[in-house]
Amino acid sequence: MKRFSRFYFGLIWSALILLQSSAWADDPSKLADGVDLKGSADHALIQRFKGSSIRFAERKAFDELVMAMGFEGKKPRAVEGARTTLVYVMPKDVSTLEAVRGYQAELAKLGQVQILFQGVNAGGREELDSFNTAFMRQVYGDENPASRWMSWNKEYRYIAMQIKRADGDMFVTLYAGFNIDTSAAHDDLVPFGRTGVRLDIIEQKVREDRMVTVSSSEMSSALTKTGKVSLYGILFDTAKADIKPESNAALAEIGKLMKASPKLRLLVVGHTDAVGAFDGNRDLSQRRATAVVNALRTQFGIDANRLQSFGASFAAPVDSNESEAGRAKNRRVELVAF
Repeated sequence: MKRFSRFYFGLIWSALILLQSSAWADDPSKLADGVDLKGSADHALIQRFKGSSIRFAERKAFDELVMAMGFEGKKPRAVEGARTTLVYVMPKDVSTLEAVRGYQAELAKLGQVQILFQGVNAGGREELDSFNTAFMRQVYGDENPASRWMSWNKEYRYIAMQIKRADGDMFVTLYAGFNIDTSAAHDDLVPFGRTGVRLDIIEQKVREDRMVTVSSSEMSSALTKTGKVSLYGILFDTAKADIKPESNAALAEIGKLMKASPKLRLLVVGHTDAVGAFDGNRDLSQRRATAVVNALRTQFGIDANRLQSFGASFAAPVDSNESEAGRAKNRRVELVAF
């Protein structure tokens, strides 16, 4: 009986170890040195630092990258295109300075490198900020885990670059930080006592139109059920109120809706994400809503008395502003029946 029990106990224990090992394989903090996160890979054009390993990898067909352009108080710059984000753990003997210089040399192989901004918090210098998490939160937001490990790094360096290439310009930001074991610090990606590097790459390209236009009948149904409908097919450039040409299909459906329902009156509400000041976004959202009203009036002959514009800034989010996916949902035009 004892032998029987020990045999099955051994099988159960082995199974538990295998299950735990499998779980650890998907946990970046449990990976051994030199082991990449499962499914990750380097950017096709940029080689890694010898002996480093990938602990975070994300690719998006079209996204925005916020780049710091100066010290505290200087407005950042946003660029758009195909985006790659990678976080590496450097070998034990690599400093933040060596990591930055290594990547600068690698990027110089691709084309002419223009440094847009660079700064350092190390060796008694506090160029980026005087509070250890302020810079990370302003530039990278509160993403977890891609930037969470940056909190309270002992020293860190940042550089934003534009690489001029015959095949199209690239924008690259690089953050190198030494992760120290202290209160509020995190080692879920980069171990304590090691240098980590976050690399963000934008390859400029025209956005592929993948929007599904909401039909006039779908708008009518939503207005009947809830009194409002959210539209994501009316597009604007960042910080601008000029309607982009690819918005014509959505505007045409609104025009069709109003012509089919002559008594319908609509409040056109502009909504923004929470990037920037509230009053600035309120002005922007008002100008965008007014632009939609003007387009419906001039292009589709809708009576101005049936339309009213309103800018809500970021007062009515539908998702968290802490992630780009959430911010994208919050940037919208709403039609409200009144």
